[in-house]
Amino acid sequence: MIEWSWRIESEAAILCGSWSDEEGWDKVCNSLIGRKVQDVSLFGRLPELSIALTGGLYVASFMTAEGQPAWTIFDRGAEQQTSGYIEVRDGRICEGLQALS
Repeated sequence: MIEWSWRIESEAAILCGSWSDEEGWDKVCNSLIGRKVQDVSLFGRLPELSIALTGGLYVASFMTAEGQPAWTIFDRGAEQQTSGYIEVRDGRICEGLQALS
């Protein structure tokens, strides 16, 4: 989950982002469906998220407002009674669990 700001990149260009014209979002976002995650990494002094997908596409977060980077990674297994997550709080990576209802 990336609350804001975000962008989707190819190897050579930014394809669209949170400040792009929304009319172009569907085509680019639909092109992500079915791709596999190859790598997830953090970058920046305040941790931002970079996700490498098959086919040379990337999704990146980069908060542009006051506060903390606004992303969360959830781990929701069908057999689990809880959902794990990691996010940024006070400039550091934090993890937690929440009960599934």
